[in-house]
Amino acid sequence: MCPGELPGAAITYHELGIIAGEQRDFAAAREWYLKSLAIYEKQGTGSYAANTHHQLGMIAEDQRDFAAAREWYLKSLAIWENQRDPHHAAAAYHQLGIVSSELHDFSTAREWYLKSLAITEKQGDLHHAAATYHQLGIVAQKQQDLTSAREWYLKSLAIEEKQGNPHGAAGTYASLGILAEIQRSLEDSGRWLVRSIAALLQTHDRREADGQIQNFLGFYRRASRADKQKLEAIWRDAGLPPFPTEPNQ
Repeated sequence: MCPGELPGAAITYHELGIIAGEQRDFAAAREWYLKSLAIYEKQGTGSYAANTHHQLGMIAEDQRDFAAAREWYLKSLAIWENQRDPHHAAAAYHQLGIVSSELHDFSTAREWYLKSLAITEKQGDLHHAAATYHQLGIVAQKQQDLTSAREWYLKSLAIEEKQGNPHGAAGTYASLGILAEIQRSLEDSGRWLVRSIAALLQTHDRREADGQIQNFLGFYRRASRADKQKLEAIWRDAGLPPFPTEPNQ
């Protein structure tokens, strides 16, 4: 059945679900998606149903109902695997990795991410591969495998920088900064964080930039007087706005 033959109401319900989700009215989004899904399933339009299952998973994830999100993603995955749709299957694998990580099942999260990565790498989908590399870095970090975490983050960063994605790179710079702080490398941590701040300011994301500035200041306040001077120099050398606290306090 082609899209033009689908009941118009099902398409409209689905679009209303998207709008409600963007407005963060998750209860309404869920109701619209369920209305859409009832029609799709009755009509036997599996690919459209799979997409709505996936959207319901996203809504559940936003509401931090990770068990429900997992069930919705598995339903969408079953359809996409049956239809031999690797692109959408990779997206489901990735989201299942996120859910497993949130549920602290890190070994399962890693398996899902690697399944997704096998597809995106084969298809040359570098954008989604970079996102999965980053998530694998998070999982490795939570498992205290800091060497692997750094390697995954750097793989992600190489793609983000090559593709000219400063906002995406900013998140990875920040993760590398936090990782360096865990490894007691304060100067490296400062360098990564100022790169994150600069990229966020470049992309006009003041809210995230302020969050990373607070991370930087947290490291600064815990530093020795000598290390504070080093961090101030790193800040100045990055060409950022005036230092956000009194020097040598």
